[in-house]
Amino acid sequence: MPSAATAHERVFIGPGLSPFKRAVTILGVIFLTALVVWIALREGVPAIGSTIVAILFIFGFIVFLRIVEPVPFTIHLDAEALVKRSKNGEVVEVRWEDLTRVKEEFFPNGKRISVTTYRKTTSPEQKAKAWAVYRDDVTDLDGLAASLQQVIPPTCQWQSETVHD
Repeated sequence: MPSAATAHERVFIGPGLSPFKRAVTILGVIFLTALVVWIALREGVPAIGSTIVAILFIFGFIVFLRIVEPVPFTIHLDAEALVKRSKNGEVVEVRWEDLTRVKEEFFPNGKRISVTTYRKTTSPEQKAKAWAVYRDDVTDLDGLAASLQQVIPPTCQWQSETVHD
C-alpha cells in the first residue's frame, strides 16, 4: 500500500534557527549588556543593585532563548514509516499502519499553517500526537502535506481545518 507510493523516499528539512537571526540576537544581547555596563559605570556605586538585577535578567533571557531555540530536523517518508529525526538525537518513528490521523491547519486566506500527525498509542506514556510542524519550521510545508496525502494508508483520516476566523 504505502510502499509503492514511497518507492522514492522523500526528505523534508527543518533548518532550525537561521544564521542571520542568530547573529542579530547575539548582537542585540551584546548591545544590551554593554548598555547596562555603561550605565553602571556612569552611575557608580548607587547603581550596583540595579546592575546585578539587570545582569541576572539578561542571563535569564539568554537561558530562555537557548530553551526555545528551534532544533534542526529532517522528516523522512520511507517505505515502512514516517520518521522525524532532530539534530539533538530525538527520533519519532510512526509506522504507516500506526498512523491514525493527519491534521492540516489553514489561515482563512488559504495559506497552510501546520501539519500534525497522530498515531496509535502502544504504551501508557506514549502520546497520540506524534509531532507537529509549522510553516516557519520546515522549508516546504506544502510539499510535505502533498506527499503525506499521497502515501497515508486508507485507515488514516485526513483532516483540514481553517483557524483564526
